[in-house]
Order: sequence, then C-alpha cells, then structure tokens
Amino acid sequence: MVQIENSILARPLAGLQQANFVYEYLAEGGITRITAIYLTPSGSQRIEPVRSARPVTIRLWHSYHGVLFFSGANIKVLQMIQDQHIPALTEGSDGAAYFVRDPSRRAPHNLYTDGSRIAQGISKYAPRVTYVLPSPAEPAASASPAPAVANRIVFDQTSFHRVIYTYSAADKAYAYRTALGPLVDQDTGQAIKPVNVIVIQVAHHDAGFTDVNGAPAVDFDLQGTGPADVFTRGHHYKATWDLSNPELPLKIVGADGKVMRLPAGLTWLHLVDPGTAVTSS
Repeated sequence: MVQIENSILARPLAGLQQANFVYEYLAEGGITRITAIYLTPSGSQRIEPVRSARPVTIRLWHSYHGVLFFSGANIKVLQMIQDQHIPALTEGSDGAAYFVRDPSRRAPHNLYTDGSRIAQGISKYAPRVTYVLPSPAEPAASASPAPAVANRIVFDQTSFHRVIYTYSAADKAYAYRTALGPLVDQDTGQAIKPVNVIVIQVAHHDAGFTDVNGAPAVDFDLQGTGPADVFTRGHHYKATWDLSNPELPLKIVGADGKVMRLPAGLTWLHLVDPGTAVTSS
C-alpha cells in the first residue's frame, strides 16, 4: 500500500498502471491523493512520488492490511499508525532500504520506491492475510437491469479536479484524463488506463486536526454501505459499495445483491461526495 501525490507538481506519476487497486480521494484544497495497492509487487519500475499518509489511509489499511509505504504524516496520523500497530515504512526505515530520491525532480515531489523494494518490505513486515478477493470475471451478459453504454465518463471529483475517461475497445480499458490533459504514467509514457473504474459516493468531514501542510485534515465516512457506479468493458452498472466489516476489503455489490466479479487489471476507485453528478455516454 503506497501513498502517492497527485498535485500538478507531482506529475507525471509513475508506477500506477502496475497496481491492482488505486483509491483516489480529496486531500486538501481540491487536490486529490492516491493510495495504490500492489498485491504481488515486483520489478524495478519506479512508483512515485511517495507522499504523506492521511486519515483515510488508516481505514484502507484495515481493509487490506499489508504494509504501508509513505513519507510522513500529521502527528495524529502517526500516532494512529503506532497505536494500531500498522506495519509502516518511511524513507529512513531499515537504513533507507525502501526509498530513493529522484534527482530529476524537485523535493518533496521526488521520493520513489519500486516493486522489488515493496516486496522486500512486505516479506519482512506484512501481517498474515486470510481474506480472499473475488476471482476476476467478465461482467454477466444477462445483467438486470441491462447496463448502459459508457464509452465516455465525466465527473468532478473535487471543485478543482475534473475526471474524464474514454473507453478503448482495443485496450479494453479507460484512458484517464483531467481538464489539463492525460494523466500520464511515466513508466508507460501513456495515459493511465484502468480496466475498471468505480465511483464511490461517501461523505467526508473535518478530521479535527491539520495536515502536514497546516490545512484541515479530511477523513471519510468509509463504513457501512452506499451507492456506487461501476464502469467496465464500456458499460455502466449501478451498484452498492459495502464496508460493513472494516477489517475486510471493500465489496462492490451488484443490483442482483451478489458481489460483483470484474475483469482482471487495474481497478481505480474514486471517492466522491454524495450526489456528485456522474455522466456517461
């Protein structure tokens, strides 16, 4: 589990195309932050830029467990990591074994790791994981109600971050762009292309303290259930997100009441305010 910055100064991002799950959520001032989850990390491709943990990071760790890779946090978040015995690695851990500074980028937007370093940390510190994720599968051909066509998706994740996805049948994936242009993965040189896009409606609130930049920290009511929109293979499915058990991975439940199985590949989950308009065509 790696914390990734998503400000304009942080781009291009790197290493996200190889993730299994990416959660993107409001951090502060309309800027989003990313928690990228790698189930079987490997290789030397850079994952950057690594930045601070946020309150919702703690919630996501409890859902997926594993090891948290990050660069600092507010003292309240650091205390939560310590009190809840969360395996967490920062730049100085084990003699700087897991992170390197990229000299081509300006600090603090230049800390990176890679799959091999993550795997090393996981092998040393990861707790035993007993949950089983749903196996990949194509969407049900006879889904009811029938899914709507969704070759283009548009929504405002924050007041400053418009998200635009365009589906490619050749890639069987959605190219991610913002109002400023494609959200590029430096490792591939192309727009990041999730296979599955999930928009989760969930309220956020002031966490009651400031973040490392002095702005009010944001936390999310990521518990229980709520509405979700699932986009895969060029179609839109209405669904429900379910985190009734905070110690198990978030589930996506289809209109038939069954846990949805989605195609293999990168799944990108956006946390948005309840009532956020999501248009697709």
